[in-house]
Amino acid sequence: MNTILEDFYELREILSSFDNLQNNYNWLLTDLDGSLPDVYLDYFIDYRTYPKEARGSIYWITGEKLTELANKEDIYFAWGVFSAFNKNEHIDLDMLKEEPYADGNPNFWVERPKIQHSKATTELVLWDAGLVLLLSKDEKISTNYRNKFKEFKSLEVYNKEPF
Repeated sequence: MNTILEDFYELREILSSFDNLQNNYNWLLTDLDGSLPDVYLDYFIDYRTYPKEARGSIYWITGEKLTELANKEDIYFAWGVFSAFNKNEHIDLDMLKEEPYADGNPNFWVERPKIQHSKATTELVLWDAGLVLLLSKDEKISTNYRNKFKEFKSLEVYNKEPF
């Protein structure tokens, strides 16, 4: 189920809606723009940071550590893609061929948006501190998310609305 919120929520609020289901996955974080102080780099299984081009940085983290990180006071993301993978899936950050991105991505605004990485089961997209998109094959995550955020819209319905 693909869902959009026309409001912005902090990562901690979004993850809390999953009712700990995020812990069943490892997460790839890409196209981040916000506040992620270097002091938290130890939370990640693996990462590649590029200081001059922060949006090119990529991170691999467990769901448990992502939850801990989201609960830190000085963590904030205006943009970003959080892609969930089964725990047994290994992602080699040096060989990453499908790097999900948000900013400038027209593929969210089509009739049937799809998760960007072929092996991901869920994709959470923070869009310019104004929208939150959730694309998920995990029905429980989608249902929990929609139950918490009653103002949600189906992304497919939203994309048919005139602007």
